[in-house]
Amino acid sequence: MNRPAPTRAALPPALLRALEAALDVKALAPAVLKVTEIAGYTDWVLILSGRSDRHVRGITEAIVDALRSQGRRPLGTDGLDEHLWDLLDFDDFIVHVFYHPVRVYYDLESMWSDAPRVELGLPEEVMDVSGLGHLPPPDVMPGYRGAEFGAFDDELGPDDEDEGPMDYGDEDDFVDDEDFADDEGFADDEDYGDEDFVDEDLGDDEEAADEGADEPPAPGRPRRKTS
Repeated sequence: MNRPAPTRAALPPALLRALEAALDVKALAPAVLKVTEIAGYTDWVLILSGRSDRHVRGITEAIVDALRSQGRRPLGTDGLDEHLWDLLDFDDFIVHVFYHPVRVYYDLESMWSDAPRVELGLPEEVMDVSGLGHLPPPDVMPGYRGAEFGAFDDELGPDDEDEGPMDYGDEDDFVDDEDFADDEGFADDEDYGDEDFVDEDLGDDEEAADEGADEPPAPGRPRRKTS
């Protein structure tokens, strides 16, 4: 017997706040998956699309600021140097904020196709990505994010170790991270649907991308850390 899909009312308050903060800055096509039974490192995954690296940054900032006001900070982050695939680990839920062509390329939703998808009941214009098909992919795709969530040291092979772990640095360091410093040009722009987003140059900084990501690697599903 098929279980009914979770509803928005079932979301943890912090995850619901993260979703609302992202929608406030016009994130597109949010998807929330309940992965408790298929991933040992978290319970929920929130996936969002942005129109550009600048828009991705805005969504990420909005989520971090909203949850900081509730006393929640990410346990780890990844991708904040380029904002093509920003990843925020809040332990019981994980947020993936994509520049939309990168989301299409990695297609995490297909990877977690067995996970129940939350019925969010959002307007069609929020879920519609038909207007994003013209966005150019980055010259170099970012490397796969989050392959080491919650892994114990002895679970990682040599290839995983070479990729480097998520940044689980001091919380104060994250708060002061320059990725979230004030940007006059960004902070004053309330219209996250502006055409300026599609004109961003996404391919100049090859050092910010992980070469050799021509094909997405098969992700691992390590256990969640326990104290």
